[in-house]
Amino acid sequence: MMSGLLAVTQRLQPANEHGEVRLALDVRWWSFLAACGFDGVPMPLDPGAAAKLLWRTGCRGLVLTGGNDLGAAPERDALERYLLRRALERGLPVIGVCRGMQLVLDAFGARLRRVRGHVAVEHRVTGPRGGRTVNSYHDWAVLQAPPEFAVTARCGPVVEAVRHRSLPLAGIMWHPERADPVHDEDVDLFSEVFGGRNAGGDPGRGTRIPDGRGDRRPAEVPRRTGGPHAA
Repeated sequence: MMSGLLAVTQRLQPANEHGEVRLALDVRWWSFLAACGFDGVPMPLDPGAAAKLLWRTGCRGLVLTGGNDLGAAPERDALERYLLRRALERGLPVIGVCRGMQLVLDAFGARLRRVRGHVAVEHRVTGPRGGRTVNSYHDWAVLQAPPEFAVTARCGPVVEAVRHRSLPLAGIMWHPERADPVHDEDVDLFSEVFGGRNAGGDPGRGTRIPDGRGDRRPAEVPRRTGGPHAA
């Protein structure tokens, strides 16, 4: 049986008064992933160690979480670009959340812009499947997605969710882990992309290809080193 584990990246915190640099992850991620039928494996900051942990634990997908503007934490940028590239090379499903979606779209050549009125608010998004209200905690966004992606939600001109047209790759600009109770639409997205619970409620069946190999040609992800608004 395939693993019910997902690799989850973490926020990078600045050095404290003791010189310690720490990674952090909202504890609500674990209850949200459990609602989707998964458990999370936190990724270390070192790209080689993270890749080794991802493959050895048999993770069926990668979640690029929020926090840290692109360019503000270069070590995290490098880690997540590396993991994204390796995941797509192996056909491993990926979902980017907030900053994670920004990183995905930036890697495919999108231009990020500063936007107003999207921090610590709730707003309505609309898309092909209708509208809904979501939380928002970002001040950078994309107004036009790369051609490889279908836009699945917008708030006015701002792209709020995307799905790659041929790969198991998606992004959302809201934080599903912060919703209480969790939204069924977010659970459905994670279950669909990562091949989660089936109609009987069992985890571990779905779109992930054994050993990370798919029948599609790997995506070409540029080796970009910094965000468009890096300091």
